[in-house]
Amino acid sequence: MKNLEQYLEALKHKDEEAFTSVYNETKYAVYSLILSIIKDRNLAQDIMQETYITMLEKIDSYRPGSNFRNWLLTISRNKAIDYYRKKQREELIDPDVLQISSSPVGEEATLLSEVLELLNQKERSILLLYIVQNYKHREIAEILGLPLGTVLWLYQKALKKIRKYWKER
Repeated sequence: MKNLEQYLEALKHKDEEAFTSVYNETKYAVYSLILSIIKDRNLAQDIMQETYITMLEKIDSYRPGSNFRNWLLTISRNKAIDYYRKKQREELIDPDVLQISSSPVGEEATLLSEVLELLNQKERSILLLYIVQNYKHREIAEILGLPLGTVLWLYQKALKKIRKYWKER
């Protein structure tokens, strides 16, 4: 890569052309490293995007003169390992049998029950997977077998129902 330090300096000033050059030069190495850890092409692409976003957010912390490729690969490796560890800790849950892990008591339980009854089964599953289980919308789409757009739409629809309920209450 010619004039890497110039591209990196331009990245600090949000130069899209510099980003394209850096991306094209590093994308295969970043993707390969992530794929070797995750073993899923779609997820590897998602983590790759997160890697480049993080790189742009933290470009000011890069020390000129050090090995940029290693710095970027460290970011991608950490992202992939974080994702892998998170997945190892989580259990795949059946949305039809979804329950809240820490059971609320008294008034909280009643309120939660009222709110959840406002929602249909899909909205309830999406909301609980997102809020309680901390799944990303893309993961929820895979679990429920729905398009990502549908999951996002149903999530927003559920939130509107809940907001309306709170205003009327």
